[in-house]
Amino acid sequence: MKKDLKIFIGISFIIPYLMGFAIYYCKLHEISTSIYPLFQTFMPFLAVIALLYKEDKSIIKVFPFKIYIFTSIVMFVFAIVNIFYPNFDNFSDTIILMSAIAMIIAISTMDKDLKKKLSLNNPNKKSTLLMCLLFIIIYFLRTFLGYVLQGETNEFFKILNLKSLKIFISIFIFSFLNIMPFIGEEYGWRAYLAPRLKEIYGIKKSILMTGFIWGIWHLPLNLFYYSDGVLTSQIYSILVQLVFCIFIGIFLTYSYNKTKSIWAPVMIHYLNNNLALLFVTDLSKDIFSGQHYDLKETLFSIVSSIILFGIFIFSKYIKDEELWEKSVYEKIKES
Repeated sequence: MKKDLKIFIGISFIIPYLMGFAIYYCKLHEISTSIYPLFQTFMPFLAVIALLYKEDKSIIKVFPFKIYIFTSIVMFVFAIVNIFYPNFDNFSDTIILMSAIAMIIAISTMDKDLKKKLSLNNPNKKSTLLMCLLFIIIYFLRTFLGYVLQGETNEFFKILNLKSLKIFISIFIFSFLNIMPFIGEEYGWRAYLAPRLKEIYGIKKSILMTGFIWGIWHLPLNLFYYSDGVLTSQIYSILVQLVFCIFIGIFLTYSYNKTKSIWAPVMIHYLNNNLALLFVTDLSKDIFSGQHYDLKETLFSIVSSIILFGIFIFSKYIKDEELWEKSVYEKIKES
């Protein structure tokens, strides 16, 4: 394995895996754990910054990167303090909101050539919206089929009301205020890892490897956060995560190559995590924590992910190497 890949994986994995112990401790003592998955999302972006800095020391002067590093440090401090002062993580939302605004302003004022070199260039709005719309269709189709399988079709149609419409609209309106965790992941997986692995191992291996690495990166969360702690539920959670990351990863790579912008995967990742709010009655609860995974739901998730997202493996934006965006690491090395 190339040295840059080892560095990226090391930085992306070490702190999140150590934080797994903090999540476990907080769960045992009924302390809020929501800050830990949030902090973990910052690590892939930081890993890429470290790699770029190794190639070009001036990278550290890029203002959006400075903002991201500062925010990551603050989040790390909050994550540690949360162990000793429960619910201290309430401040994290304010920090992320302020940082998102600052980062958007900083990126918008960057030199165009530098933005393109760092894969932060402005999105093609039409293409990006089309990718988001396509994902929303797939998301609701997958959700609908899940309700049908459980014999609860009527429950699905209950979301078709004014309250859900308001939530749906607010998800879009406030999307730019929530970019920090999503660009944190996508800048690592899509702007660096997938195209970098493609350059070394080819298309097929890169897709499987990126999905597996991304999936196993979630391991502490699958064991101690997402699942309810029951062994079978934890195993199913890991299986669902691995398969989902591999196959939605195909779609995210497709959207990145088609739009030539990181913002499409960022927006799709955001939608994937937040559209679930439409199906929640109590918005004050952490909807991702303590879920019970059973065999039936696991099999459905696996099969539906393979079919609905796997089909994009046949797109020319995946099959044709010439249409792949270059890794941001390669762009910096060539400049």
